[in-house]
Amino acid sequence: MKRLLIVWHSQFGGTAQMAAAARDGARATGEVDVRYLRAQEAGVDDLLGCDGLLVATSENFGSLAGMTKDFFERVYYPCEHAVEGKPYTVIVCAGTDGAGAMFQTDRIATGLRLRKALPGLIHKSGITARPQVVPADVLDACREVGATLAAGIATGVF
Repeated sequence: MKRLLIVWHSQFGGTAQMAAAARDGARATGEVDVRYLRAQEAGVDDLLGCDGLLVATSENFGSLAGMTKDFFERVYYPCEHAVEGKPYTVIVCAGTDGAGAMFQTDRIATGLRLRKALPGLIHKSGITARPQVVPADVLDACREVGATLAAGIATGVF
C-alpha cells in the first residue's frame, strides 16, 4: 500500500485542526497508509518512505513556521536526490496573508525536486498568536485536499 506523509506544526491549534481534517480525508479513502507526524517528530526515513507529502504549517512573521523549516533542514540534504518527482501539497493557517509560508515551502520543495500535485490551501483567519476554531468550510476543504492527494497517490495520477 502506498503511503502519504503528513507533516504538521501548530502553535495555537489552527493548523492542528486543519492537518487533522486533511488526515481524516486521506484516511477515509482507504487507499493509502497515512503517516501523520508533528514536524519535530518527522525525519529522513519518513520522507524517503512515503509516496507523497502534505505539509501543514502556520505562517509566523510572514514566513514558514520555524519547526516546519527545521523539518526541512533536517531532511533536505539526506533526501535531496532521493525524492525527486514525489507529489506534495501545502496547507497554511495564517493570520492575514499566508503567501510567505506557501512560497517558502514551495521553494524548498522545488530544491528537493518534489512535484506540486495540488495548488495548496491558505486559510486567513484574521487571528494572530491566539487559539482559534477553524471554520467548518475550511476543515471541509482540508479534508478534500487530503482525500484528493491520497486518491491521486493510490491511483498513480500524481
